[in-house]
Amino acid sequence: MSIATVEKKRMWLVTGASGHLGNNVVRKLLQQDELVRAFILEKERPLALEGLNCEVISGNVTNAASLDSLYNGLEDFDITVLHLASMISIYAKAGQRIYDVNVEGTKNMLTAAKKYGVKRFLYCGTIHTLPLPEDFSTVIKESDHYEPDLLHGDYAKSKAMASQLVLDAARDGLETVIVQPSGIIGPNDYLSGHFTRLFEKLVDRKLPAMIHGSYDFVDVLDVADGLIAAAKFGRTGQSYNLTGHDASVLDIMNEAAKMTGRKTFKSTAPFWLAKLAAPFTEWWSKKTGKTPLLTPYSLYTMSTPHQFSNEKAKRELGYTVRPLTDTIRYTLGSMESRKRFKTSVIFRKSEATP
Repeated sequence: MSIATVEKKRMWLVTGASGHLGNNVVRKLLQQDELVRAFILEKERPLALEGLNCEVISGNVTNAASLDSLYNGLEDFDITVLHLASMISIYAKAGQRIYDVNVEGTKNMLTAAKKYGVKRFLYCGTIHTLPLPEDFSTVIKESDHYEPDLLHGDYAKSKAMASQLVLDAARDGLETVIVQPSGIIGPNDYLSGHFTRLFEKLVDRKLPAMIHGSYDFVDVLDVADGLIAAAKFGRTGQSYNLTGHDASVLDIMNEAAKMTGRKTFKSTAPFWLAKLAAPFTEWWSKKTGKTPLLTPYSLYTMSTPHQFSNEKAKRELGYTVRPLTDTIRYTLGSMESRKRFKTSVIFRKSEATP
C-alpha cells in the first residue's frame, strides 16, 4: 500500500530583513502569502518591519551560535534561505569588519544551512564582484568564478570572496544561487541610503551642486521580484545580474527636481574638483561619524565601465525593469508619506504602482 507524500510548507528565512532590499523582499513574500521569518541585528522589531505579518528573530550572522534560533521549530518545513545581510561601504579601505560580516557571516550561514537541511540558499551578491573591462562599451555578463585580487575596494573584494563560498557550496551539493544587483534606488529605505539622502537634500533645498557621473541604477522592487524568482527558479550554482538603467546622477536628480517643483541643475561641478574634495569629505565623515555623499571610492565607481547585461535574468527568471521615472516618482511619494522632507512639497502622483 502506497503512502501519500505530504507536501511540506515552505518557510522563507531572510537575513538583513530590516535593510532597504530586505524589507521590500519581506513585503513581496507576504503579498504572495508566503511564511517569512526575518533575521535582524536589532533587539526589537524595527520601523522597517512594523505592521508586517512575519516572525522576527534577533541575532548576528557573525555569531554562529545565534543562528540556531533562526531554525528553531522548523523541522516540518521546507526552508529557503535568502541571505541578504551585508555590510556595504563607500570607503575603499573599510577595514576588517566588512570581511567579518560579508565573508565569515556568509560562511556561518552556509554551515547552518547544511546543518539544518536547507532546501534552497540564495545569496545577494553585487555587480561590483565582476571584473571591469577597459572599454566602456563592453557588455559585462555573469561569471562562473570570482577573483577578489582583480577588484578595487574592500566591499567588492569581500563580496567576491563570499560569492565564491556560495559557488563552492553548490559544488558540494547545497542548492545555491546568486543574484547581483547594481545601484539600488527605491521606496521603503528606512536606513537613509545614498539616494534617499540626496532626495532629502534636493527637496529641502540643501543640495548646492551636482557632479558628473553615471552608473547602472535599479528599482529595489524589481530586485526583490528578481531575487524571489531566482530563489524559486534559478539554476543551482548560477548567478544572475539584476540591473536596471544606465543613468547619470544629474539626470535622476533633475527628474526629481521637476517632480517636486525644485530648480534643476544646469551644469555639474568639474569632476577634477570633486576628486580633490573627496579625500577631505571622507576624512571629515570618519571624524564626525556622518556618512558623506561622495568619497574617492564612490567617484571611482561612477567613472568605470558599467554596461551590465541582465539578459540571463530576463530569459531564465522572467525579470523585468520598470521605467526609471516611475521609480523616482514612487520613491518621492513614499518619502513624502513618511514625512522625510523638512519642507513642504507637492508633486503629481504617478499612476505607476509598486
